[in-house]
Amino acid sequence: GDDAAIARVRPVLEAMAKHIFLTGSLGTGHAMKALNNLVSAGGLWLASEALLIGKRFGLSPERIVDILNASTGRNNSTENKFKQHILSRSFASGFSLGLMAKDLRVAADLAAATGQPSPLTGLCTQLWSEAEGKLGGSQDHTAIIKLLEEDDGAGASRRKLRKPPLGSKP
Repeated sequence: GDDAAIARVRPVLEAMAKHIFLTGSLGTGHAMKALNNLVSAGGLWLASEALLIGKRFGLSPERIVDILNASTGRNNSTENKFKQHILSRSFASGFSLGLMAKDLRVAADLAAATGQPSPLTGLCTQLWSEAEGKLGGSQDHTAIIKLLEEDDGAGASRRKLRKPPLGSKP
């Protein structure tokens, strides 16, 4: 918004947020929120898949999270959601699956409107929308692990690892 409008609402924003970013014209902040949640949702989904793959291979879920957090796989979800809300089974991060799916649809619409090819955005949006349909939009977004545990996210249904990768010990 314009400088005068920002000056009027700044005290309210400062009371609500630790960081305030001015993104530009009307709508850019909404777009940025959706894009941020796209990255967050993708990180949570991929880390959840990695956790379940590692668990099947015999790794401890807690150890997986510790190693991810000390390595390049670290992200907001591994640091602030896995032990606190997923491994604890509390599923109480305070952000619903329905809101996450909505933000991903907004991000996908932005990609389409700008003409930016975004195949992973489309897939992520589809997966989260399907999770919303199966689990319900009122579930906490961290509950997606339940869906992945049920069918590995794509119907793999508890298959055992047939042949371990070279150099590994099952």
